[in-house]
Amino acid sequence: MWNQTGIYIARPTSAVLKSIYRAKNYKTKVNNEHLKIGITKDSFQSRSKCYYDNFDNEVEFIPLVAINRDVLKEVEAKVLAQIKIEFNRVGRAREWFDTNDKNRIISILMSTLEEENVEYDIFDKV
Repeated sequence: MWNQTGIYIARPTSAVLKSIYRAKNYKTKVNNEHLKIGITKDSFQSRSKCYYDNFDNEVEFIPLVAINRDVLKEVEAKVLAQIKIEFNRVGRAREWFDTNDKNRIISILMSTLEEENVEYDIFDKV
């Protein structure tokens, strides 16, 4: 399933604040008190490499569900809207949240997918 598209969580494992995009040294910085829920349009494998590079391998990358590429953006918008009801964003970042409660984020994701009747394949570790 690592070659599929879908939704994932990325969570730094270090307490040190690091830029969400080191190459451009974005002002928004995150650490192990934050997490991102995002989509990958290529594959989980290629997307995970970006995080490992950016955070010097001090990041947990968790593929959650595989979803058809055609509906990813629409599903992402609905999931983010639900998460924003409960959690604040970090800085100006759309997908980084001021929480490290991955179980709650996964719960919001799964209930949104069910409510929206989105077809998905779940990863074993979720």
